[in-house]
Amino acid sequence: MRRKSTQKTMIYLWRATTLVLFFSGGLLCAQDIARPSLGGQRAAYPLSSLAVPASRYNVKAGPVSMLFSASMGAAYNSNVNISDGNPTADLVLSPRVGVGLYWPMTKLNKMRFNVQLGYDYYVNNPDLGGQVLVIDPGTEFLFNLSLNVPNIKITFFERPSVSVNPIDNSTLSDAQNYAMFFNTAGVNLTWDLNDVQIGAGYSNLFTYSVGNDAQEFNYLNRFVNQVSADVSLLVHPCIRIGIEGTGTSTTYLEGSDPGSNALNDSTGYTLGLFAQGKVSQYIDYAAGAGWQIIDFSESNNSNNTGNSSKPYFYLTLDNTLNKYFSHRISLGYESAPSSQSNYVQMFFAQYGFNWVLIRDWSLGGSVFYQNGEDSPGQNSENFDRVGGNIALSYQMTKHWVLNAYFNITSKASDVFSDSYNQQIVGLTATYSF
Repeated sequence: MRRKSTQKTMIYLWRATTLVLFFSGGLLCAQDIARPSLGGQRAAYPLSSLAVPASRYNVKAGPVSMLFSASMGAAYNSNVNISDGNPTADLVLSPRVGVGLYWPMTKLNKMRFNVQLGYDYYVNNPDLGGQVLVIDPGTEFLFNLSLNVPNIKITFFERPSVSVNPIDNSTLSDAQNYAMFFNTAGVNLTWDLNDVQIGAGYSNLFTYSVGNDAQEFNYLNRFVNQVSADVSLLVHPCIRIGIEGTGTSTTYLEGSDPGSNALNDSTGYTLGLFAQGKVSQYIDYAAGAGWQIIDFSESNNSNNTGNSSKPYFYLTLDNTLNKYFSHRISLGYESAPSSQSNYVQMFFAQYGFNWVLIRDWSLGGSVFYQNGEDSPGQNSENFDRVGGNIALSYQMTKHWVLNAYFNITSKASDVFSDSYNQQIVGLTATYSF
């Protein structure tokens, strides 16, 4: 029994860990909603797939199930400021506490809350990291509401995070005191008419620079509002096809700040076709293609020019070979927000896996490649970025898990000073109460 329980625990841990590494390492900005590749996959791979499974909650308070955890991490980072000419190496200590709550208010209406809070302390450079409370990706509040109208489900969500690692943003380089707060909130509606499904949603992304030197990155402060809709038809037990579209507006809070980094407001639209389903019993897929238009006002910074009217596509394959090994491959092409110009045209490819080796031992990892080309501007660049990570987990006891990992990222830019290399090796001990 313990072996079976351990395997389920390790699979959960590494599905969650690998998904976070997979998406945060390969995406331009994990919280940016104005991306067709994320919008198209929201039904197939929602963020709540990282949520704690019901079997993992171990504290009950009436109808509410809870899970508490604490961890301590130590990592050597060879280039915390992702600089080419003046890299800063440091030892980073990362204490974390986590709380998970699950409340099935009725048979159909449920509330879920997961939060991971902590702090990153730089031993040799304590002024780095923004000196802020870190909110890890995967932190979210979800409320699922099922109406009396048959088969209508409404999901309200709130997803805050604070990132102090500039490598999360592909278009940044030489960032000394990066600390950004992201909050995505909104509502999604799904009406299931058996073969036909209708979806609609609204999301608001608020991005704000925080920390001890917030002014350095305040040109990234913005509001993004997005509405989305999709209609799909089940044409085969393994094939659902449909049409999807989004409308997005982006407003930068600094406006026409005379600083050279000021970014322009924009409106954008996407319209395309998508398909999702199963290739076989063990392979799931999500794919889509369409056209994307982004118009920029260019009133905040006349040096940044150009609108985007280009195709986009995405493809994700998720394969579970057996209960011990699963992996995922994803690729796409899109126009995405840039921190250097109006937009960056991006191609990306990613692969991630998790593998339960033997009793109490699990291995996970991912690799990614990005090619980006900025629109015209005084800070524009063309770049290639590659990276990967490998992590080994050992469940020492029922409550203690050790994770050892190694991450590497390399960026080659036609702006020489924007190239960098970063390696991270670390160890994390986690206790689940």
